[in-house]
Amino acid sequence: MKVMVLSGQFGLGHQMAARAIGEEVKKLDDTAEVKEVDLFAYFFPRLSRPIFWLFQMMVKHCHGIYNFMYKVSGKMEVDVKPTGFRIYKKLNTLFEKEKPDIIVCTHPVCAKSVASYIKKTGDNIPLVTCITDISMHPEWITPQTTAYLAPTREVKESLVDRGADRDNVFVTGIPVRQQFLIKREPNTAKTPRKILIMGGGLGIIPDVESLMKMLHELPGVSVTIVAGKNHKAFEEWKNRYPDVNVLGYVDSISKLMMESDLVISKAGGITLFELIHCGVPIFVIHPFLEQEVNNAQYAEDRGVAKVVWNRSENFIPVLREYLTSGDEWRAARDNMRNLKEEITDIDISEAMKLVMERMSA
Repeated sequence: MKVMVLSGQFGLGHQMAARAIGEEVKKLDDTAEVKEVDLFAYFFPRLSRPIFWLFQMMVKHCHGIYNFMYKVSGKMEVDVKPTGFRIYKKLNTLFEKEKPDIIVCTHPVCAKSVASYIKKTGDNIPLVTCITDISMHPEWITPQTTAYLAPTREVKESLVDRGADRDNVFVTGIPVRQQFLIKREPNTAKTPRKILIMGGGLGIIPDVESLMKMLHELPGVSVTIVAGKNHKAFEEWKNRYPDVNVLGYVDSISKLMMESDLVISKAGGITLFELIHCGVPIFVIHPFLEQEVNNAQYAEDRGVAKVVWNRSENFIPVLREYLTSGDEWRAARDNMRNLKEEITDIDISEAMKLVMERMSA
């Protein structure tokens, strides 16, 4: 059996979910072949890097425009996908060459593109759409989708309300790689002592200078900062304080998460689910992208995150109180453990097994 997983590099979450899906498939059947494809790079080999750079610039400097477009597209029938004979021909060439038995998409444009291809050709290749946002957006929905992997029960109900077959929507949570599924001994400390700071795939954390200074001055706190691919930030921060460990890109981030008592990060969907599996609370500073606002709201509602919402509010004293008091942190830690038991109705490997069994029936 051959499984093709399609994603794109618009934020690391889609690609990390694609990798996690591949690992789940191999866990289910170690003889299965998994082919991961960045569909944007495949469609536009010369333009994909500039397109991603423009996306980064919009997220960093024009997020108001991005949020407006996201909200408008959620209220209107906007079919955003690459189109045209050239795109159809490239998909046909890819599928003819690789001959996948099933296609899994972790990005909505990928799902829309494959659905359009299926509609045009009448091909009966199974399409599984893995939703990597906690909030529901119509960009994920296509009539040609065979099955959905939904992150929450609320998203499942939204899909059903929009016409999806209930039996074909599996609540699996957002897929995380196997390294995050290792059992971890619960921390019995009264206050967090090991702090991990991550800027997300785009390296966005506000006022890092003040943050580092406050943590440096706080007694008994160990700090690790992951700058990711933000090389400028890495060079700027790495020697600022001798007791703050600054790292660049880290592939095995799970070990750092599992060793931490609190993570300060963006509220990315996959980051949140990685932390749920690790049982580590999250501190979110000024979420501004629409999807991350929704993710932060979900985490706050379930008592697993401390969120500083107001962009004009100085988050430093809020974080200092959160760290030194420990009451909210202990409650969030306990809530994380409880939430871990509630986020899935079925394992991803089991959901994929059901889809495959239906294919052969």
